[in-house]
Amino acid sequence: MKVTLLLICLVGYVAIGFGQSNKDSKPDLSGTWEFDAARSNVAKSKKSAPEQIKITHHDPELTIHRKVSIGGVQEERHLTYYTDGRGETNPTTAWVTTNPGSESWRPNETKSKTSWSKNKVVTRSVSQTFGGGAVFEFEIVDEWRLSSDGKTLTKTSKTIPSRNLTGNAAFVIGNGAEFKEVYKLISK
Repeated sequence: MKVTLLLICLVGYVAIGFGQSNKDSKPDLSGTWEFDAARSNVAKSKKSAPEQIKITHHDPELTIHRKVSIGGVQEERHLTYYTDGRGETNPTTAWVTTNPGSESWRPNETKSKTSWSKNKVVTRSVSQTFGGGAVFEFEIVDEWRLSSDGKTLTKTSKTIPSRNLTGNAAFVIGNGAEFKEVYKLISK
């Protein structure tokens, strides 16, 4: 009787252990991904070649190699993130400006912190811009989510205005902008 009870308990603990490990497993975002303009809400020029990104993911290190051709000019960026929240510094790829169409006030680097939120990789950074004698601060939140079949990667970017203002300016705080980039898997 004691042996049977012991075996039942052992099987139960093993089953619970496997169940917990499945809950804690995080998706591997590795692969070569191509931008899907039809499923995205960000504008890409019809003159530009499809953007491709290559991701190498060995948790906690996540490296993104971006390649895009705009008007025949090739741009490449290597971005490294650490999903354990230690923080990282990368070349700037997103910023907020009061002068659309220009690169005024564009910083060279962006400091961010990256971590897991359930099955999503979330990166948070702060962007500052200047206008009308005031400094405006925005939080930029990027979330990367892999589809259940592993063939679609979605990046959602939110720009959230901060309440921290300096100078003399009136500013209405809103929900900010949200953009969605969808990528389809080309190769693993």
